[in-house]
Amino acid sequence: MFFNTTPEIIDGRKYIVLECRFRREWDVISESDKGVTKGQALEIVHYWKKYKGVDDNQIMVIEVPDIVRPR
Repeated sequence: MFFNTTPEIIDGRKYIVLECRFRREWDVISESDKGVTKGQALEIVHYWKKYKGVDDNQIMVIEVPDIVRPR
């Protein structure tokens, strides 16, 4: 999958996209496992909903806090 190449404002936050499988198990979608920008996360959600047939209740975007801080 290719991401949009237009410039976007990066707010310095990372996001991951989760998909619900088997009612209660949430898995990280592989395209977002390292953390992506909000725009990229929304593109991943759009792709999964359009081409994979995922319902709105089965997918979500979560902000991941940066727990590793430089000293």
